[in-house]
Amino acid sequence: MARRYDTRTTIFSPEGRLYQVEYAMEAISHAGTCLGILSTDGILIAAEKRNVHKLLDDTVLAEKIYRLSENITCTVAGITADANILINHLRWWAAQYKLSYGEEMPVEQLVQNLCNEKQRYTQIGGKRPFGVSLLYMGWDKHYGYQLYQSDPSGNYTGWKATCIGNNHQAAMSLLKQEYKSPTLAEAKKLAVKVLWKTLDVKLTNEKVEMAVLTRRDNKTVVEELNASEVEKLIKEHEEKEKEAEAKTRPADSLYMACALQMSLAPLELSFLRLLERTKKLARENLTLNVWKVGAAVSYLENLFRRLQDEKGFCNADMLMQYGRELEQLKLLLDAENCKSAQEKLNKLDLIPRLFPETNFGNDYDSSTLRDSSKTTTEVTTTEVRVRNRAVYRADIRKQLMGKEKQGREASYDLIQEEKRQENITNELLSVTRSLKENITVAGNVLKDDNKLLSSMHAQVDANVGRLSNEGTRLAKHAYKCGFDCALIFIALFIFWSFISMVVVMKMFPKRVISK
Repeated sequence: MARRYDTRTTIFSPEGRLYQVEYAMEAISHAGTCLGILSTDGILIAAEKRNVHKLLDDTVLAEKIYRLSENITCTVAGITADANILINHLRWWAAQYKLSYGEEMPVEQLVQNLCNEKQRYTQIGGKRPFGVSLLYMGWDKHYGYQLYQSDPSGNYTGWKATCIGNNHQAAMSLLKQEYKSPTLAEAKKLAVKVLWKTLDVKLTNEKVEMAVLTRRDNKTVVEELNASEVEKLIKEHEEKEKEAEAKTRPADSLYMACALQMSLAPLELSFLRLLERTKKLARENLTLNVWKVGAAVSYLENLFRRLQDEKGFCNADMLMQYGRELEQLKLLLDAENCKSAQEKLNKLDLIPRLFPETNFGNDYDSSTLRDSSKTTTEVTTTEVRVRNRAVYRADIRKQLMGKEKQGREASYDLIQEEKRQENITNELLSVTRSLKENITVAGNVLKDDNKLLSSMHAQVDANVGRLSNEGTRLAKHAYKCGFDCALIFIALFIFWSFISMVVVMKMFPKRVISK
């Protein structure tokens, strides 16, 4: 469906989405990580450097951090070529404002100008959005220290701490937990900590750029941290990590399992435990434990509604996961409550088979928790469904072959059932073949229609050319006819004047006066 609406930036999809803009934002999520932190006495921005070749001359072109004016600096994530164009715009606007008004341009006004330019590229056909997102840090007399972020759609927001680029969601989660109005020194340590935990490679002074913006003697000062300062910050954080790891190293795997359990919210942990026990009961014998499973499912529904109401316990993906498994257990109960084994089997076949299983937590692997307890309580809904299907088929077999005198009838019923299944399979295959043929025919028809439309467009263009030529000829002919009519009119006027003079002279001859 998206292919019909992603060729132009000016076409909305039926869901109200602009796919080209979303593609540009997706390109930014694969770029180098950039983060900014607003402190009480300044601002810090840090950016990941991916091009660290030893032959690269980094004094010629800064890769990630750009100075826009005396009071404003930015860092970029995305396509570098697009970033260079936008940086030139920003510097030109800032210089023009200072030339016109004799003072530095306000930070938010400069960000607004660029966002207007970005947004204009989402409304013009034949142009694509800029695949770059920017973090701006600056100071002005109106709002003091400011940190802004803008994206390809033209939106911009102000932040106390933010991150763009690769692994930005994990970085934002960590910043949300650790940010507490830090000083500039604390902001440097926080930036190193976030980059240490979110980068896909080991953090070194060669792979990161850091710059700070402060005020000294009523002047804005932007300083880029040199390699030795960055290396010192990284070593300090590495030592802290080693000390913390040594203090919190568990004595055995059971302690680790308890720690992982404690990292979950109590409500979510209760839900997960009851869900595992319910699946275990259903796997052991759903027919005997149907009332227990039903009561457990009802209580699970209450817990799930509480999880939905109380935001912050788990993310939307995990809630969707829990809802899927709960819904599957309810469908298993509905199948068990049917009267005949055939109805149960039919209901069971309607249950979706590709539901993923629940992990014990949001940010770590559940295998550690389950393996550490050394139990076999882990039960998947797929196992429950397979076992119940086998039980229902065994019940059908017993009903058909329970007595010896019904052997022939049972064999006949089994043969009829097999034939019915075979007929259904053949019908599905024929429907699939016919659908494939129809798709092929439709594709050919579309190709023919496209060719016909192309030829009609060509004919229309040719007819437009002919009409243009005929219009030119008609205009020339009209001009010539008007000129000829004017000459005829002048000739008639002269002739009529001559005739009138002759008649007047005949009627009034000139008298000769004798002397």
